[in-house]
Amino acid sequence: MVPRRPGRRGLSRPIGRRRAAGDTGILDVAGADWGTPTGRSPEEVCRRVLWRDRSFVLLWAGQTVSLVGSQVTVVAVPLVAALALGAGPWEVGVVAACGRAPYLLFGLPAGVWVDRSRRRVVAGVCAVGQAVALAVVPAAAAAGVLTVWLLAAAAAVAGTFAVFGDIAGLALVPMVVPRASLTRAQGAVEAGQATAQVAGPALGGWLVEAVTAAGAVLVDAVSFLVAAVALAWVRVVERPRPGGTVRAGVRAVFGHQGLRRVTLCTATHVFWFNAFTVVLLLHLVSALGFSAARVGVTLSVGAVGGLVGALVAARLGERWGRRRTMVAAVLATGAGQALVAVDALLVGAVALMWFALQVYHVHQVPVRYEAAPAALHGRVNATIRTAVWGTAPLGALAGGLLGDAVGPRATLVVSGLGAATACLWLVRARVG
Repeated sequence: MVPRRPGRRGLSRPIGRRRAAGDTGILDVAGADWGTPTGRSPEEVCRRVLWRDRSFVLLWAGQTVSLVGSQVTVVAVPLVAALALGAGPWEVGVVAACGRAPYLLFGLPAGVWVDRSRRRVVAGVCAVGQAVALAVVPAAAAAGVLTVWLLAAAAAVAGTFAVFGDIAGLALVPMVVPRASLTRAQGAVEAGQATAQVAGPALGGWLVEAVTAAGAVLVDAVSFLVAAVALAWVRVVERPRPGGTVRAGVRAVFGHQGLRRVTLCTATHVFWFNAFTVVLLLHLVSALGFSAARVGVTLSVGAVGGLVGALVAARLGERWGRRRTMVAAVLATGAGQALVAVDALLVGAVALMWFALQVYHVHQVPVRYEAAPAALHGRVNATIRTAVWGTAPLGALAGGLLGDAVGPRATLVVSGLGAATACLWLVRARVG
């Protein structure tokens, strides 16, 4: 029996025990029995442990800051293409596809490379790389040489760094978070993302009008530098092991019934969501005549739903069960996307979409942590990112083609209906 000693505030913890599985060599807070102090529920204990973990807080803060910057770019890049360069739906779709294509091209080998490397270092270096790639856009605009193709190239380079950085960042979460707190931790990550979705578009719209769309992209570049500094202070013991193959990650994902179905569900939704995002800003600017600032405020107000969804997702799952919660969330997300086409329901539809999307993500990400050993997390994340985000460039191109053929409004409706069908993958999924 492992000897125990009392911890602070009545918690008990094991002495000197380390994780047996995987190549991380970190203290096994994930498998520890933290006890239940008098007067405190297990949920409260997990929450307290989570927010006292300095490394998790730094990791969460860095990701959240970079996400705010990325949400600025979500508004700024299409407006650079549409307003400054005169691009139409198809060209905006090409730029979006170039940003997502690296997941399809490099996702699987990136997972092997990340598992053989120190994940914290990889995430930090890639954050700096994204900052440099994005900084090219305002520099080229200032020099008067910015074109749609240069914008697409910058998106592709930034996307390549994002492939490695995202995979490494995801693999860091279960290394610094107790196993019992993984769903809560993912809820916190999604809450940070939702906060970014609330603050980022409004900030982006204001920056586009204040310093031009290209200048607003510079904010995203700075945000990645902030994330790199935060990662430098994260403390985690890593012992990367040479060897390992892509096949191991693919087998871990597609050989597990629940994880396979969740991955295919997410991939289906991402395809239609990217078709949706390509035409959304064009619809708001061209059909509704919104200014950049009004576009940002509209998206920010609607994104409040995402923050609420991230905060209540864990409780919804505890009440309804994970699978039913995920099915309902996917259906609601598709409904929200389709209803954006109804002008009177615009803000409410965006709020519904983000609420449901964050609920889904809070529950789908922990499935991979539970289904795969820690030593494979890099390759598992890479396999999932390749399968999921590999559909993103195809969805962006489909959105551009549909936008040119039937118009942005009809494309919004079609994308919502398509996104709702993703729930069919979950009907018999074994996800707990």
